Amino acid sequence: MTTILVLALDGMMDSCLAITLDTIRAAQSIQSRGGKGRSVRLLVAGHRKTVRGSGGMRLDVDMTFAEVMAGAVRPEWIVIPGLGLTSEEDIAARFAQKDALAAIELVKQAPHGTQLGAACSAVFLLAQAGLLAGRHATMTWWLAAVFRTRFPDVRLDETRMLVRDGPCLTAGSAYAQLDLTLALVADTMGTSVAHLCSRYLLIDQRPSQARYMVQSHTQHIDPTVVAAERWIDANLSNPISITQLAAALAVSPKTLSRRIDAAMGVSPVKFIQRRRLLHASHLIETTNKSIEAIAAEVGYQDATALRKLVKREFGMTPAALRG
Repeated sequence: MTTILVLALDGMMDSCLAITLDTIRAAQSIQSRGGKGRSVRLLVAGHRKTVRGSGGMRLDVDMTFAEVMAGAVRPEWIVIPGLGLTSEEDIAARFAQKDALAAIELVKQAPHGTQLGAACSAVFLLAQAGLLAGRHATMTWWLAAVFRTRFPDVRLDETRMLVRDGPCLTAGSAYAQLDLTLALVADTMGTSVAHLCSRYLLIDQRPSQARYMVQSHTQHIDPTVVAAERWIDANLSNPISITQLAAALAVSPKTLSRRIDAAMGVSPVKFIQRRRLLHASHLIETTNKSIEAIAAEVGYQDATALRKLVKREFGMTPAALRG
């Protein structure tokens, strides 16, 4: 039997926990009707016997964190739903609380071979436990700068919905909990069950967070990066070189590269391309302008190049993006 253990912390996002439990239960139902595959047991653990979500949901758990660490269960998967953290201050305070400290200790002591999954701000918990050091990961895009400051040794790419590296599976913003749970279902019950589950629950495919990033969101630590965004956005229709951008910001190209990499985890070239694509996707979704006109407006002379980039980065064509 395969055991999936969900760690429920006080103040977690009710929706993230519900998504996890409902999706796994739906998959269990699909699997049982098929009569094939290894049985899967779903358990929920909390610091105390009863936990409360951020929206007031109350849940009586199957066991406590202390019981898990005492060997009451040996799970193949441990999953941490999104915690609903919204700022650097929230994060620092949350991980000083007893239940978070106990959860961190629990995942640190997980037996070798245990798979670990976390979505949204719960990815901070895996990083706080030291389990993401040197690994690739993703998380909610609008806390990415805070994450990089706290954990510079994690190879973060916040544009991705789902990243697996070794035993760790991380997911993007809150509703990427669906993507994480479906990946868990595929791992424990098979891809056919995961596919049927996604169809029954009408779960769409979202390979990237990039198209959901808000253009004006500038929650970066480094003001040079904020200034770079503004200058790029004001000059999108023109060719932009790294030397030109650095000169406009009164820094050297080397300094600019270092600051962009520290804040965003990408090269300046990729950073500029991302700004172009974010504006392009916004225009595609909110205007009737042709792809040729949009390409010119965001600095691509060739509309074909824009189409290819949209397909590669967002996982869909401009026509599908426009809906």
